[in-house]
Amino acid sequence: MHVSTRCRHAIKAVMRLALSHGGPPVQAREIAAFGGIPPKFLDQVMHDLRQAGLVIGRRGKGGGYLLARDPATITFADVFEAIEGSWGGIARMPAGDQAEALVEPVWREVRRATREVLSAATFADIAAKAGASSMYYI
Repeated sequence: MHVSTRCRHAIKAVMRLALSHGGPPVQAREIAAFGGIPPKFLDQVMHDLRQAGLVIGRRGKGGGYLLARDPATITFADVFEAIEGSWGGIARMPAGDQAEALVEPVWREVRRATREVLSAATFADIAAKAGASSMYYI
């Protein structure tokens, strides 16, 4: 499965917002620094995420970005669909010869399994793991 650079950046941006969920808005430069995302690219990604209803932007002093929903309700599949559009192109072979027709059921199963995994992974789960990994036990 190929995940576009745009989608990887979107996942990093949503992850940054999930890590600060419940706090003040996160400025674009903080999101860009966190994910190593070029600022112009981040603007495009955030536009797509706003259009999908996953993030909201606040202007003015103290402005920035927030998740539009609780991170427990936002899955990796939500972000993937917001950026990539559909699941149809994942591991799809062009129709044509008999060999392609024979292996298509395998790729269909790959698409199903991929969607299942991405739909089960929430940003709250990942944020909780990040919080737990930064704790030190003595």
